[in-house]
Amino acid sequence: MGYVSVVLFLVVPALTLLYLYLKQHYRHWANRNLPQLEASFPLGNMKGVGSEIHFNDVLNEAYAKGKAQSAPLVGLYFMLKPILIVTELDMVKRILVKDFSSFHDRGLYVNERDDPLSGHLFALDGERWRYLRNKLSPTFTSGKIKLMFSTICEIGDEFLATVNRFVERDEPLDVKLLSQCFTCDVVGSCAFGLQCNSLKNGGSKLLEIGDKVFKPPAWRNMLVFALISFKKLAKRLRLPVLPGEVTSFFMPLVTETVADRERNSIERPDFLNLLIQLKNKGTVEDETTEGLQKLTLDEVAAQAFVFFFAGFETSSTTLSFALFELANNPDIQERVRAEVLEKLQLHDGKITYDALKEMTYLDQVINETLRMYPPVPQLIRVTTQPYKVEGANVTLEPDTMLMIPIYAIHHDASIYPDPERFDPDRFALAATHARHTHAFLPFGDGPRNCIGMRFGLLEVKFGIVQMVSKLRFTVSERMQMPLRMSKTASILEAEGGIWLNATKL
Repeated sequence: MGYVSVVLFLVVPALTLLYLYLKQHYRHWANRNLPQLEASFPLGNMKGVGSEIHFNDVLNEAYAKGKAQSAPLVGLYFMLKPILIVTELDMVKRILVKDFSSFHDRGLYVNERDDPLSGHLFALDGERWRYLRNKLSPTFTSGKIKLMFSTICEIGDEFLATVNRFVERDEPLDVKLLSQCFTCDVVGSCAFGLQCNSLKNGGSKLLEIGDKVFKPPAWRNMLVFALISFKKLAKRLRLPVLPGEVTSFFMPLVTETVADRERNSIERPDFLNLLIQLKNKGTVEDETTEGLQKLTLDEVAAQAFVFFFAGFETSSTTLSFALFELANNPDIQERVRAEVLEKLQLHDGKITYDALKEMTYLDQVINETLRMYPPVPQLIRVTTQPYKVEGANVTLEPDTMLMIPIYAIHHDASIYPDPERFDPDRFALAATHARHTHAFLPFGDGPRNCIGMRFGLLEVKFGIVQMVSKLRFTVSERMQMPLRMSKTASILEAEGGIWLNATKL
């Protein structure tokens, strides 16, 4: 009888209070007069993400709700954490550019003490981000990137030779894997001077490590959501962001490469060389270095890490989807090829830096690929101070997380009619000028836009030119059509891969 009494008088009221608390918690946004998606304990709106649905599907639902109700913001929940989805382009512009001072942080989990690779430019906030951004910006100028172009050309020849081996055997091409090998070799060389030999060997250890970063199991994605939601507790528990295997492979790689270069006075025109200058002099410019703050070796490793993995995976995604769409749209492929061959003829038949700059229709093709398949499908920002939202009776509290749903915006039929159709003419000059300035955001915008944008675009553009100038592509029977996106990959990926046939011109 005593046991039953304890249950009745202690446990039942406790459960009732918990139920009422959670019910009220999941009305956080509704109580602030903002529309929201209905959520449930314990996953909030994350139920089924990574198994039945993709995270983009949740954001698409929130975006559609905001558009239907003419609301600039719609609420949802990462487990217990309330999040806002931005559904109005003017609000997007205010967050990224006009009112950047109120939204300069991403609010991601960083633990440099126990996980030094987490302290990279993409994740850092506040003054630490500003300091590093200022230090690193001179490493991504057109002049510095141009110095790396000869390396891209050498690996491009290897890319073509590898593809030709499949063509000669009349075998379909696993375009995503081949593109990954190409961009892995390019970024490995341009970042570290490493001979990754992914193209020669059909893969590499760096590609394996890349899969652990970008294709984690569903439970690890949930862990990342939890780390973001409970940052202070996670730091006290000394929890890392990255799998131990990634850190134990990458930290010694950078440490040993830096030590070797410094010991032997090796200088190369690559990203690591610029990072070593920042470590030893505090600048990459020819100026007096007295009193300048310098990067630590851990900071060097973290920036090298994000440059490598962000650089090879996002570029290979764009390159592979671009080749797929060209294969799937032969008229567009022929128009691209005609422009490519015409411009190459003006440059002695060689793929030069200047020749690529003149290929404007190819730019439209790449932009349309980035519209349909943005490699980073959403942007995250957090408020750094109270912020009154124009057009809504709400003031956002500091540390409110907002997400800009790039994929949903890029597939909005009111902005891009018939959004599932591949149409590079959407990016003709007149059409671009007629649209809202923030209707196209593959690299973000404002002071926190993608610092490596120029390098990534150059890599993709070179890869396409190398392929279409020598080969004609069609879609292989092995390709799963219609195209469907993988529900598990954090960066957009086609289910079953991208398989094309190629014939020599």
